[in-house]
Amino acid sequence: MSGFFTYRNFSLQDTPPLDGKVAVVTGGQAGIGEEIVAQLLLHNVRKVYIVARSKSKYLRAQETWRQRHGIVLSEDDDRVEFIQCDLGDIKSVKDAAEEITAKTDRLDILICNAGVGVAPQYKRSPQNIEIIFATNCVGHQVLVTLLLPLLRRTINQGKAQEARIVVTSSSFHSFCRKLDLNLLTSPNRPKLAMVDGLWRYARSKLGNILFTRELARRLEQGTDPADRHIYANVFFPGNIVTDQWNSWDDYFGKIGGSIMRRLFSLIGQSTQDGAATAIYLAASQAIRETGTRGQYFIPIATPCKTTPIAADMQLARELWDWINARATDTLGSNWQREAGVDPSNGI
Repeated sequence: MSGFFTYRNFSLQDTPPLDGKVAVVTGGQAGIGEEIVAQLLLHNVRKVYIVARSKSKYLRAQETWRQRHGIVLSEDDDRVEFIQCDLGDIKSVKDAAEEITAKTDRLDILICNAGVGVAPQYKRSPQNIEIIFATNCVGHQVLVTLLLPLLRRTINQGKAQEARIVVTSSSFHSFCRKLDLNLLTSPNRPKLAMVDGLWRYARSKLGNILFTRELARRLEQGTDPADRHIYANVFFPGNIVTDQWNSWDDYFGKIGGSIMRRLFSLIGQSTQDGAATAIYLAASQAIRETGTRGQYFIPIATPCKTTPIAADMQLARELWDWINARATDTLGSNWQREAGVDPSNGI
């Protein structure tokens, strides 16, 4: 079933042809990301780079795409390509961005979909940032910043009229009502273990929305001619049972976790529904025609209000600067200029 509470403002059948376009999808090897990639291939995208940690999962997904009706993907077909990356490690993100930039002369669609789900264990990244936030937010901001020159060149050199950036968030962002930047590097759990993992996941999803809104603002006010033609938006794919839902066993036990998965497999959204809003934001002409930027969407292709904190643009700027500072600490003061980004342009 596709979900009891799903607005249907877009159908995957209405996706325009993607001939010639090049896409990057983080986490495209599993779950919703795997379906997003399938839809890109079904609509004739020229190339998709899959940014992920696990090559074995990528190879399994590749076999699934080959068996999908309507997708022509031979054994030696290079329409999909794996890019090794641990989004929780800023250095790994830089390496992945450099590899992509070396492999292609254009980028039309960047879908920031990968993410760590609810995790009861408390860990920090190599840069000592809480691991869920490091992966879901910090890694994606650094990746987008490093790939912006490629997006801009695609437009400025006349290869495309526009480009899209799509970020995956969650309705779970509403469970985080305060974002203390100092806690992002805390060596210990910020909250009691019973709720800590849930709250940290919600915090990262709040961060995804704030990042997207600040990105959209900076692009709208940027001085590069291409910036006004890059549309960045964020979405909640829906309640879709993927492998990440196995973590609920740590909170409710195996029986309780199994009940939750069965329940939401009935009342939640399908994987195709989850991918549909991403494809809408990545490809629909309506985004360009309406000048939609920095908006939050729910299934399917429906704009929706967020919590007040997720609309706090002062906090969004502070978070952006905080992440940039962590990247500078790790990569050096010229990390943006070396990638072709002029910080004086706002991004």
